[in-house]
Amino acid sequence: MSLTLDDFLSNTDWSKINRKRKLLSTLREAYTCGVPAMVTKSLTDRLKVAGKYKFYLGTPPDILRRIASFLITEYNYKPKIIINLLPALWKRHGKEDAILYGIILANINPKLLDENIWIFFSKSLRIQEPADDIMSVCEELIRATHSIPSEEILQKIFQKGLIHQQLVLFILFQKYKKNTKLTKKELMMVEKCKGDNDLILKIKAKILNN
Repeated sequence: MSLTLDDFLSNTDWSKINRKRKLLSTLREAYTCGVPAMVTKSLTDRLKVAGKYKFYLGTPPDILRRIASFLITEYNYKPKIIINLLPALWKRHGKEDAILYGIILANINPKLLDENIWIFFSKSLRIQEPADDIMSVCEELIRATHSIPSEEILQKIFQKGLIHQQLVLFILFQKYKKNTKLTKKELMMVEKCKGDNDLILKIKAKILNN
């Protein structure tokens, strides 16, 4: 019989898990506790390949939110463990890792970071990323009432490369959805953003044709 998430969390000695490699391994186990029985492996395998994920288990978002809340509380006395975990989660990049990253980043105290939260996120990005994952983190940060970054910060991110241009586009899309007018410089960044992904093209068209 498989463990419930509550059983797994309470039966694990978290005081002995201080290194990110061990924490990553433990989280991979925790994800499986929340996978619904009706989720078929053939479906998750197809989604894993399509998104180029390390794994795709089908853990529901509410379970991942519970795991995130538990981690933030458990390591409240050692927040550096969580800060160090975040880039490692994104780098490993199982589907559940990407979602958990966004939830944790959105809900930790931003004062624990050495830099602006959007800059922190931008530094986690790899050369190629699933557009949906970047968008998901942006939505989490806005949902948690983190402010849209300044033009200066957006420009700093935009200049780093293609994937960072797309991050800026997704950030500015959050501003657009709030019915807040974009500045001329922001619109210029939207126009200059490269990428032929359907989501990117649709967002650019929405913003620029409004």
